[in-house]
Amino acid sequence: MKNLIIILFLLNFTALQAYSQHVNPDVRRGNREYKAENFTEAEKNYRRALEEDSQSLKALYNLANALYKQGRYDEAANILDGISNLNIPDNRRADVYHNLGNARLGNQQIQEGIEAYKNSLRLRPDDNDTRHNLAMAMRLLQEQEQQQQQDQDQEQDGDNDQQQDQQQQDEQEQEQDQEQEQESQPRPDQISPEDAQRILDALNQQEQEIQEKIEREERQRRPERPLREW
Repeated sequence: MKNLIIILFLLNFTALQAYSQHVNPDVRRGNREYKAENFTEAEKNYRRALEEDSQSLKALYNLANALYKQGRYDEAANILDGISNLNIPDNRRADVYHNLGNARLGNQQIQEGIEAYKNSLRLRPDDNDTRHNLAMAMRLLQEQEQQQQQDQDQEQDGDNDQQQDQQQQDEQEQEQDQEQEQESQPRPDQISPEDAQRILDALNQQEQEIQEKIEREERQRRPERPLREW
């Protein structure tokens, strides 16, 4: 994407130089360095020109271009945004908005780039390069929105899967609790050790009572023998 933007980036040095009869020598040197692709040196010359004349439109505009070429898109956009508010001819303002759109796109600000291209086309509707960049930016925005929607759908699917897993885990734990509760309760054909001991004690008591009853009955049947005294 950045390569396409760089290819389509329009720099109107000739037009800007014609915009004023006087061109600062530092701006001329900056332009030469720029054309030689020495963008850092070009930046230094443009900044020196601005030290002499802080309102130099050519120095500001070309400085923004030099910053753009160094990948400093945010700095370039800030300068171009400020130039767009100056009192300049519409044709120059269209150039500023065009380059501002490129800087916004370079900084991954697609929606802001689209708005800048639209502003440029409002001032110069027949600019094919700006129309091309606008179409490219709108396509990028559509792809970005589709990707975001896919990410949201995947995240939602992940949440649903997690909820289903949690529900299944809760159901399994509930079934295990029920099984443990059932195992802890005595079954109809089983008795607890405590109940078994009580029953055994009762049987022993009953057996003792029966034995005592039998012995009493036997004593009643036998003649009672007197005690011998000495």
